[in-house]
Amino acid sequence: MATSFTVEKREGAGKYAAFALRKQGKIPGVVYGKSLKENINISIVLKEFVALLKSGERILDLDIGGQKTHVLLKAVQHGTYEHEILHADFRAISDDEVIEVSLDIEISGEEDAPGIRAGGMIDQSLHAVTARCKPVDLPEKVVLDVSAMEMGVILYAHDLPKLKGVEYVVHGNPAVVSCHAPAGEEAPAAAEGEAATTPEVIGEKEREAKAKE
Repeated sequence: MATSFTVEKREGAGKYAAFALRKQGKIPGVVYGKSLKENINISIVLKEFVALLKSGERILDLDIGGQKTHVLLKAVQHGTYEHEILHADFRAISDDEVIEVSLDIEISGEEDAPGIRAGGMIDQSLHAVTARCKPVDLPEKVVLDVSAMEMGVILYAHDLPKLKGVEYVVHGNPAVVSCHAPAGEEAPAAAEGEAATTPEVIGEKEREAKAKE
């Protein structure tokens, strides 16, 4: 069941109206979608919206003046500073509609990875992936288990966990996470039993040959 979130319909538009809203502790937003005759401009209580973002909920029943609209939180516009929220976009959806949503990729099991225990480090290069699914199948995030990673191993997009009803939308097969030795670290010493090689000293062979003459 979708989370209910209450907003108000707003009449004013433009930067001056938005500025007036922010002085009241609110931000502007918009609801759009094929099922709507026209876009709906709304005002949102900022404190309540921040709490909503922290909850991770993306599929909502938006209460606009007592009327419920099933929506997807599609985008949040930030200001100069990341914590500054300026605007929010909601898209009206239906339960049987296939949607595309960007999801965060979270890694787990680092402390158990053999590569980490051997002194390596984990480097995550892909932090989000687009998921295509129906609203009921939308996960909060994608969790990638790296507990079996050895030193030198790279996990790619095709290694992301298979989730019911979810298809990943990626271009190619980008790397997600790798396990490698810290930069500047010396190569491991030769294993016991391996012949150690001594660098040849230039001129050494010539001196040995003269000594035998």
